[in-house]
Amino acid sequence: MRGKEEGAMKQGWATAIFAFIIGLGACSHPQLFSSDVMKDVDPNFDFSRWRTVPNQALERKIQLGGSILQVERQDGGVTIVARQLPIVEHPAYGPKDTGKTGGEFATIFQGPIDPQFLQRGNRMIVVGTTKAPSVVLVDDLHRNLPTLSARCVHIWATEGRDIADFQSFGAGYETLPEQTFCTKAP
Repeated sequence: MRGKEEGAMKQGWATAIFAFIIGLGACSHPQLFSSDVMKDVDPNFDFSRWRTVPNQALERKIQLGGSILQVERQDGGVTIVARQLPIVEHPAYGPKDTGKTGGEFATIFQGPIDPQFLQRGNRMIVVGTTKAPSVVLVDDLHRNLPTLSARCVHIWATEGRDIADFQSFGAGYETLPEQTFCTKAP
């Protein structure tokens, strides 16, 4: 009898440890980009300062969140104009519209991106290097925007909704298409 009790106790501990690990994973945000992509990203980058003086921070590796405003395709790549949004962890990981915006920025990505992900309102997180400002046409006006040369872009096809609006359980389940696009390492 004692053997059965020990076996049940071991199984109980194994179940508890497994549940703890699953719970811990649910509390952390997903790793969107590999560690080599995230290496040397400036965790204290000041977007508002960069937007005001875009030439002051050239060649800095940063991560930004945003909402796509418009896209211009050019040979082998795209220029994405986005409204900067903060990256949050709760209630869902990703860029969140808090009603406040830091302004717009341009992202140059040299590679293909599936057109469903390039729609206005889709949310994105980009990792790349700051470059000299670019003149882009936004709402029929030429604008000089701070520019990022993207290494990787993760895009959620939210069509303007918050990522947290897509529930993964219960009635009304709707899958949120998302995908990461990366260029070859430099």
